[in-house]
Amino acid sequence: MKYLLSILLLIPLWLSAQNVQTIKVCTEDQSYIQDYWVDNPTTSSVYEWVVEGGSIVNGQGTDFITVNWLNIPYDIYQISVSVISNMCIGDTSYLLVDIDECSFDGVYVPNCFTINGDGMNDTWGPVFNGEWDDSQYIMYIFNRWGEMIWESHNPLETWNGYYQNKLCQNGVYVWKMYYKPLNSYRLQTHGHVTLLK
Repeated sequence: MKYLLSILLLIPLWLSAQNVQTIKVCTEDQSYIQDYWVDNPTTSSVYEWVVEGGSIVNGQGTDFITVNWLNIPYDIYQISVSVISNMCIGDTSYLLVDIDECSFDGVYVPNCFTINGDGMNDTWGPVFNGEWDDSQYIMYIFNRWGEMIWESHNPLETWNGYYQNKLCQNGVYVWKMYYKPLNSYRLQTHGHVTLLK
């Protein structure tokens, strides 16, 4: 199972700072094991970590932990760290971890696009990296009622958000894709894409 970790990080112990970080977590390369740490730790303090969903592999009580996110369902999870100094609990900081599906074996499939005419993300489609058998590619898009609204057999063709010459409404659409890497077998996957105007 593969995941994409999108992390909204409130830098521990400095709640006024904010940073957005994206980490790809995939089981094939063991990157579902992630490290988290406290910036500017104090040596005399103990750090109490609480991880929703994942499991702490090592480091509880220290300023540096390793978390295992293997087989965690798609959702948003919270990590908190509290400073314990002189037997008193001090500041607590939080980290929100959004576990979502990630790209598929050299295929990046965006989960959102905007049809606003700004020239960026105005169409939607997968991006392939590597060598592929284009003759085995099929992409379907379905609306919320299960009606197929777009089909393509060309991996370079992208969906413009239209169905029967009308711009579709904002919302989430389901896609289903068949593709085949060279010297491999045909694969099938599915997901969702959000259309925004």
